[in-house]
Amino acid sequence: MPARLDRVRETMQVKATPRDKGLTLTLRLTAYDNGMIELDGVPLNDHQKDGPVVGWLAAGEVITTTLSEFHRQVLARSGERGVVRP
Repeated sequence: MPARLDRVRETMQVKATPRDKGLTLTLRLTAYDNGMIELDGVPLNDHQKDGPVVGWLAAGEVITTTLSEFHRQVLARSGERGVVRP
């Protein structure tokens, strides 16, 4: 299962904005000609066994988990639960 929360936390790239007014999440998705899909340097499928469709589905799962974790970090930074200040 590629969307383990500990793996997502280790590989996600979150930085403060230039004047420390917020957070920026960077995702790097790579699709190779041979069918391999890689997100933030982590392969998501065995292109010889699984085929590219499994890689794309795994990418969607990992991106969803990453966005959820990013949201938690934004909320923790704002000090509020469920409300993000502009």
